[in-house]
Amino acid sequence: MGKRKHWYVPCIAPALAALLLAGCGATVDLNEQATAETAMAVQWVPNGSVYTTAAEELEYWSTAQKLESALAATRETAPSVDLNELLDEFCAAQPGSFSLYLQNPATGESYTYNTDALYYPASLLKLPYAFWLCGQADAGTLDLEDELPNQFRGRLSDTALQAYNDAETIPAKAAMRAMIAHSDNNAVTLLTTHWPANESSGFQQFLADYGFAYAATCGLTPQTGIIGMASTGEFANIVSAVYDYLDSGSAAAAYLKTCMLAADHDILYVPDGVPAAKKYGSWDYAYHDVAIVYAKHPYWIVCMTDQGDENVDFPEEPTQAMQTLGQLVYEYWNP
Repeated sequence: MGKRKHWYVPCIAPALAALLLAGCGATVDLNEQATAETAMAVQWVPNGSVYTTAAEELEYWSTAQKLESALAATRETAPSVDLNELLDEFCAAQPGSFSLYLQNPATGESYTYNTDALYYPASLLKLPYAFWLCGQADAGTLDLEDELPNQFRGRLSDTALQAYNDAETIPAKAAMRAMIAHSDNNAVTLLTTHWPANESSGFQQFLADYGFAYAATCGLTPQTGIIGMASTGEFANIVSAVYDYLDSGSAAAAYLKTCMLAADHDILYVPDGVPAAKKYGSWDYAYHDVAIVYAKHPYWIVCMTDQGDENVDFPEEPTQAMQTLGQLVYEYWNP
């Protein structure tokens, strides 16, 4: 990862870091690199709260409220503070495993926290899959204008593909949009039946080329669903490349950008009216979000956590944390 640089924020009081320190209590040491065995073992942890006690949960929410109040009260007049230090304290205050990579492409400045920790990628893996498909379309080895047999005919009402409920085939582009903008799993099945993402198709080598240490565990097929393990640092390699690719001028790149801009979730904070190309992932012990924010001063964020629940698409506590994080970063880059 690149060398971290120190940033200074003109809109946040120096006392804010102290607030976080006072409020966060005991935290997990997130600086230890996760191993493949640890990442796999976490799947067997029983369902339950990420907090040890009710008092710990109350203390966390008190800290979050203090952070938001301090942001609001000092936005106009406060002197500068070290953003690295502020983000370090914010990330360390989160329960469980919390990882962050953000970058300003114009200046090359970046911030990283716990980026080697491994997670089940969940639906976040759909982003490199779509990127891989688009690259092959650019090379002429596949055609995104293909029609996919509709194996879900009559069962697509109330889904992102409901317009094709009675159709015999579904355009590959429509499936890609449903997969990226709405994280639709029927769309993934349609696409991966036609173009599987595994070792034999070259998808795992594609991930390895972007630095995925456990690329051999990753895949998307109708038989396996979404499998694998990856880190925030590895996904940052993908997002950095996607950031450049989306404006490369190819038809596939332009289409992928429209899909990401149409994403219908709101996890990492982005103000209304500011375009953002996004993709999230949510499952047991996996809650992640990616945002490429096309503000006056663009930037991108990758945030991955172990705080997911397969029965809740958008868990309240980590969503609130990412909202606060996203607002902090946005208001730093675009005061």
